[in-house]
Amino acid sequence: MIRIGNIRLGFAALSTIAVFLSLSTCAIIAAVKQENPDFHVPLSKMILFYERIALLATLVYGICVHFALVIIDRIKNRCK
Repeated sequence: MIRIGNIRLGFAALSTIAVFLSLSTCAIIAAVKQENPDFHVPLSKMILFYERIALLATLVYGICVHFALVIIDRIKNRCK
């Protein structure tokens, strides 16, 4: 657990931030690589499209991590 001021960040929050940053970087790189004069979609719209996918994937990852931590916590509490 990392503490910054009054905010405490655990595994789920830190890993979700890391996943978002990495997916966001990949989204920008993919949009720039796909930029082509023959392709009639502006770069800004391509970046927004890929960023939406990155946000959706981050949301799904955060939900899965949350459920995994809840299940692990319940298993630990039953064993006590």
